[in-house]
Amino acid sequence: MNRRDVVVGLGALVGAGAAASGTGAFSAAEASRQATIDVVDDSDGLIGLVANETIAGVRMNAGGELTVSIGDDDPGVNVSSVYQFGAFASDDDVDGLTGDTFSVVTDGDPADMSDGQDSLESAFAIVNQSAEEISVTIDFELNDDIDGDTEYAFELHSSQGESGAREGLATSPIVGKLTAQLGTGESFGVSFIVNALSGKTADAISGSLSISATAV
Repeated sequence: MNRRDVVVGLGALVGAGAAASGTGAFSAAEASRQATIDVVDDSDGLIGLVANETIAGVRMNAGGELTVSIGDDDPGVNVSSVYQFGAFASDDDVDGLTGDTFSVVTDGDPADMSDGQDSLESAFAIVNQSAEEISVTIDFELNDDIDGDTEYAFELHSSQGESGAREGLATSPIVGKLTAQLGTGESFGVSFIVNALSGKTADAISGSLSISATAV
């Protein structure tokens, strides 16, 4: 069985246009890359990966890869801080992660791609450009090299009919997968929060985030 897998390498140090339409059908495909936080952006692919280039650290490189780099050779997350990358669909179950003074940024439809990049509020989006409904799974394989109490949360949210909804939430330590179905022309968004209020400068989050899509 063919299957499309995209491996996103994750690195967070404390102190550390895809069109929404398509005519193809597929049973599966597979591609994987890994770096600090790397996602392959196949702009003409049946499953599109789109960066929100207004988010710090999210950009397209010269080789056509969507990259998100937090820490390592790029600026990292300050100690005694909370950073949010992309809007969440809901602050349920994450408001306690961010301390007393930080308010989670939410949006009614963060994964909306109806106006392309201008309407995207997620850190990055997964767009179904095929002619089939697909099942999308995000599998977290993260290794915490953390001496302090740095925490994090990832939200998967959908955009359907001009309305957004949380499809899944994974908080540290992450041990499971997030799975949901995506119709033709619809998109998922992924946003995340890093809480280093009690972190140490040597704390790091590493590993991979695998995005798999299979035709339903």
